[in-house]
Amino acid sequence: MNYNISVRYIFLSFILFAASCSEPEKPVTKEEAAKVATSLMQAVARHSDSRFNELLDVDAIEERIQDQAGSKVDRQMVTRGMKALRSGEYGKEIIRNIGNKGTYELVKQYEKDNHQHLIFRLYNDQLNYHDLLLIKKGDKVKIADIYIYTTGENLTTTIAESLRYINEQADVSDVPKDLLPRIQLIKKYVNTNNFEIADSLFQTLPAILKDQKLYKIMYINIASGLGNDKYLAALNKLQQEYPDAPNMYLLMIDAYFLKKDFDGALRSVNSLDSLINKDAFLDYYRALICKENMDKANKLVYLERLQQNLPRFDAGTLELIFAYLEDEQWDKAVPLTVQYRKSKKANMEVLEILYQNYPVFKKKVDAVKSITI
Repeated sequence: MNYNISVRYIFLSFILFAASCSEPEKPVTKEEAAKVATSLMQAVARHSDSRFNELLDVDAIEERIQDQAGSKVDRQMVTRGMKALRSGEYGKEIIRNIGNKGTYELVKQYEKDNHQHLIFRLYNDQLNYHDLLLIKKGDKVKIADIYIYTTGENLTTTIAESLRYINEQADVSDVPKDLLPRIQLIKKYVNTNNFEIADSLFQTLPAILKDQKLYKIMYINIASGLGNDKYLAALNKLQQEYPDAPNMYLLMIDAYFLKKDFDGALRSVNSLDSLINKDAFLDYYRALICKENMDKANKLVYLERLQQNLPRFDAGTLELIFAYLEDEQWDKAVPLTVQYRKSKKANMEVLEILYQNYPVFKKKVDAVKSITI
């Protein structure tokens, strides 16, 4: 199983700025926020990026970037980055990262500073969270900013700091005109698992960029495909440079896991859970850690709790079936398997392997199937 952390989709809009809209913002009601969450989940489940892009308020994002970046931001540079955001590329990138089996699901809705927030979990063998800040302009609810857990900061903050750093450290002439296409190409190679080519191209980026936190996290995603040694080295280096960053809870799960520091991995998962203020899905990660640590008792506890809270999470169901089979708990494995087979995402290849390894199990499942036909 791939434990790598997904950060691919946060880089396409790293340089943004334009004249902002002056329409005043209004509070969003709980009911309006709930409707937005439902519509967004439904659209992404259909692999449609239109709803996300429709909700993204480019003008509000630009206002926030301007406020944080200050007056020294070079307008020509940021203008080159506006096309990607306005064209809807951000939403498309999320859909690409979800793929055919991934999910983009609401974890919680909450209110802070008179603003409604929605926390979404993005998972496709890789984990990240988006905390969407909602505003209202006229009669339309919009996304004004996104707190991205892999970076540990708001999208607007990441962009503003990148702009400010570049302007303070170098002339505009030092920044390649093909910077955005080059980054897009790196992302393309990562998405197609051509990590060595992505690494080679990444090394051609200006040192002034590679020294920024955003690009260090970008490299971690590349290093995840270059072997465990390079991946672990990149994670450890980032932890040394940003030891107190809240996003390290998420990023260091892999590092502790690779080092077989299972207590550390569990601490990271628990700290991440506290930061989000509870996500039942994280029991899946706890179970995987216990599985590697040969802790069968706690693994079963986490998997059964996961099944109770997220019964439609097929990967968790499959792990629970296997756990029951290990203990020869046929009375629990068989009905759960019959239920699991009804899912459109059921992995029949894995089930066939289980049938071969546990012939008694197959006979019992076949017996139940014959009764229900």
